[in-house]
Amino acid sequence: MAKIEVPKKCGRVRVAVTQGNKYVVWNGKQGRGEFGIICRNKRQAQELCEKINTKDHDGTVILD
Repeated sequence: MAKIEVPKKCGRVRVAVTQGNKYVVWNGKQGRGEFGIICRNKRQAQELCEKINTKDHDGTVILD
């Protein structure tokens, strides 16, 4: 299990697909404000995206 810290001002995140066909939870920014978490599959990415967007965390998210 991985423990990931979520920045306070990451904004809304969404599920995106990278060049290597990996699913990533990404906030849509590039550069200094970019926030992304690479996931194993689409289901895991969608669950993580929902947790972050509904603020169902205390600054850290645990990946299974």
